[in-house]
Amino acid sequence: MRPLYEINADLEALLSQVDENGELMIDDEALNALLMERTDKLEGVALAIKNIAAEAAAIKAEEDALKERRQRLEKKRDGLTEWLRLALAGEKFETARCQVTYRKSEVVTIDDEVFFKRPPAKFVKVTKTADKVAIKAALKAGETIRGAKLEEKQNLQLK
Repeated sequence: MRPLYEINADLEALLSQVDENGELMIDDEALNALLMERTDKLEGVALAIKNIAAEAAAIKAEEDALKERRQRLEKKRDGLTEWLRLALAGEKFETARCQVTYRKSEVVTIDDEVFFKRPPAKFVKVTKTADKVAIKAALKAGETIRGAKLEEKQNLQLK
């Protein structure tokens, strides 16, 4: 993908260095030694961020399009599978190019939805995660919570 903004080639080379995990490896000494005006250097980094954000957005859009396409194909497959299941009604089918067989499986079917809105406790799976919204509210209210603290951060806004 062609970048939206052109930036200094030396600066771009420094900013494109990543480790094996894809993490950016900024060499502060090399960046500081780069013979450029400070404003040009800062602008170049900001434009590099905008280029990366645009490329990431394009990839996300493509992922979404592919996901939608996959879901349509899966629905089509499921519909055709159901049609074939009904057409064969348990009968095996085989040609030189395909074979349809069956295997037994067990599945739980809930007949009484009202009962299972509040199932017995032994049939409830509980997953525990920290409620950060509630923890933040408690910390702001002055509570002390071991293992949690409220940090103030400066979030960079780039437009």
